[in-house]
Amino acid sequence: MIKLDLRKDLKYLYAPSAKKVEIVAVPRFNFAMIDGAIEKDQGPSTSASFQEAMQVLYGISYTLKFTSKLRKDNPIDYPVMALEGLWWVKSGEFSFERKED
Repeated sequence: MIKLDLRKDLKYLYAPSAKKVEIVAVPRFNFAMIDGAIEKDQGPSTSASFQEAMQVLYGISYTLKFTSKLRKDNPIDYPVMALEGLWWVKSGEFSFERKED
């Protein structure tokens, strides 16, 4: 069985130098993702739809991992990487003081 160490192999993407600004060239990857919006007046920790989406993403991620690991031909084991989020605000200016952001 092939064992991938994605955290080690992709360390340059997740741990750039803290001493200087670096441009990081990210290669093309496939991702499992969900687009959506958190309910008004909610945050990630209080949004039911956000919590449900995270459960779905973890379910997909671990299903893919174990399916890959248990296949007969060329099984591959790898760690499920941390989930990541892309956040934006409609106004273009984020502020912790504005709850809607």
